[in-house]
Amino acid sequence: MFLFTLCQVGAETTFKTEIRRLFPEFRLSFSRPGFLTFKVPDDLTLDNIADFANRSIFARMAALSLGKINLEKAETLNSLADKIWAITEANRIFVNRVHVFRRDPLVPGERGFEPGLTPELQALHRILIEHVPKQKFLGIHHTNPNYPAQPNETILNVVETDTDCYFVGIHAILEGLPIQFCYPGGVLPITIPDDAVSRAWLKFEEGLCWSGFPILQGDYCLDIGAAPGGSSQVLLSRGAKVLGVDPAAIEPSVLNHPHFTHIRSRISQTKRSLYRNIRWIIADINVAPNYTLNVLEELATRKDIPLCGMLFTLKLFHWSLVEHLPTYINRLQHWGFADIRVKQLVFNRQELMVAVQH
Repeated sequence: MFLFTLCQVGAETTFKTEIRRLFPEFRLSFSRPGFLTFKVPDDLTLDNIADFANRSIFARMAALSLGKINLEKAETLNSLADKIWAITEANRIFVNRVHVFRRDPLVPGERGFEPGLTPELQALHRILIEHVPKQKFLGIHHTNPNYPAQPNETILNVVETDTDCYFVGIHAILEGLPIQFCYPGGVLPITIPDDAVSRAWLKFEEGLCWSGFPILQGDYCLDIGAAPGGSSQVLLSRGAKVLGVDPAAIEPSVLNHPHFTHIRSRISQTKRSLYRNIRWIIADINVAPNYTLNVLEELATRKDIPLCGMLFTLKLFHWSLVEHLPTYINRLQHWGFADIRVKQLVFNRQELMVAVQH
């Protein structure tokens, strides 16, 4: 039995190290940039895949492999669809939904690339639905490829790893599974708006969806490292009141928002009385992880701040910093947070997203 997984391009070596530590019984079988397969124990179940997804920081998605298809030059997508459904027939697999996606060709943000469905993949999804054997498609009949999978559904995954090369597999939507597993390739259907002032909008829109933070209308939020304002835009769109702290300039469209206040200073040089109403903190500071934690600790451990939670990035200027992650998590635990989650999200680059909540 084999498991196939996706990760960010460039994170493969770190991901392999994580798998050796967490799942020593897994054996690397095949890898391409952003795509790895592992030989796994014969008794691996869909429940085990859910456990894998929750414990791995770098796995974007994972599926039990059913087979590989190489499409010949003369063959069409109709032929590919027939071969894919033939694999499910041979394995006696019943599915509720189809996910079609590809491994990333580049790091997110590189040369304008962002993960998501291409028109070609959407066309393949449409053809697969048109060719589905009636007894195989048992779920909610949504033809929208980005409609989220529902609890207890079994998903057929078709991933394009190279031109005309596809892997086919399955996973199930079980309780506690990260929200990313409800979408093709683990990519939430997030499109950066035209008025977004930076790519931070993508990171923190995904981060808030992943964390599930219940930020309410009128909640006071602190954005550390706010410039030029992309992360603050995400909070403002949810009706929050945002205090943005950064010595750099904020884009006028954010600066002039009636619920935004800019403190043009370093966080260490500001008056702490400013933060007495803060319920949520987000931070995206381009410094080493320990410095980010030093900045957050002074605020997170104060008794006069009604803090609910924090969402922030830890920059991995070199991948070896991952070795110190247990130390970083231990610090967070000592601050009194009961819920601590760490993930390299789809729209992160060489960094981790951390969500902590009381």
